Amino acid sequence: ERIVNGDRDADYGNSNENLSRIASLATGMGQPITGRGVCIVMLAVKLARESHKHKRDNLVDLCGYAELLNRWESSAEMDDRDKVTN
Repeated sequence: ERIVNGDRDADYGNSNENLSRIASLATGMGQPITGRGVCIVMLAVKLARESHKHKRDNLVDLCGYAELLNRWESSAEMDDRDKVTN
C-alpha cells in the first residue's frame, strides 16, 4: 500500500492518470499502448533488470506495478459494470 500510495502518488499523481499520460506519450511516438499495457511493459522491464542483476528496488517496483495493474483492472471492471447497469 505504501509503495503505491506513498511517495509515488505525491511524485507522479494518481496512478491511473499517470499510466494514461505515459500511454498517450507512447502512442504519440507511434506506439499505441494503454495504461494496462504500460504496467505490463514496466513489469517486463523490472523482470529483465532483475534477471541481469539482483537489486531490491527491482523487486519493490515489481510489487508496485503488479498492484497498479490490479487497480487498473479493477477500475476497468467497475467501468464495465457501470456501462451494463446504466
